[in-house]
Amino acid sequence: MLRRLKWINSFFVASSLMLLSLSWQIFANELPANLQVVLLSKLIPFEKALSEKPKLTIFVINNQDVYQAFNLLKAKQRNQQLGIIKYGTGLPSQGYDIVYLDGQINLSDALIYSLKHLSLLVTNDIDMVKQGITLGLSVKNGRPMFYLNKKSSDAIGLVWDETVLDIATLYD
Repeated sequence: MLRRLKWINSFFVASSLMLLSLSWQIFANELPANLQVVLLSKLIPFEKALSEKPKLTIFVINNQDVYQAFNLLKAKQRNQQLGIIKYGTGLPSQGYDIVYLDGQINLSDALIYSLKHLSLLVTNDIDMVKQGITLGLSVKNGRPMFYLNKKSSDAIGLVWDETVLDIATLYD
């Protein structure tokens, strides 16, 4: 009987640890790169200026997974609007329509770049959206979430459909 109780106790502890680790993954705040790219590609038609461009130029900073996901989406021809897709470790010298960046980039330099080139800045770091990056993609309670800095969006002339404004968490 004592042996069986120890086995049940060990099983309970192991099961609890497994559930805890699974729940951590479910409630993590970062979407997988391929999902971020697909969601972003679904949002673009809801922004007036970007949706009218025949080909979008995209620059990805410090995230190989996102870069590869964009290239895979383009290769599978699931989004005919994807044009040039480049990767680098810092802000590019030329203008791109969309720049996906991470927290290693100087925020003020990114905002100046965005204003100069009228670029949509995208990140998965929601704190950066609160500080001025235009669009954030994340997950909350297992559901994808969109975060939009309205002030930054307006500053570069983006006009979002009401659908996006209704589903996004807005920051000013």
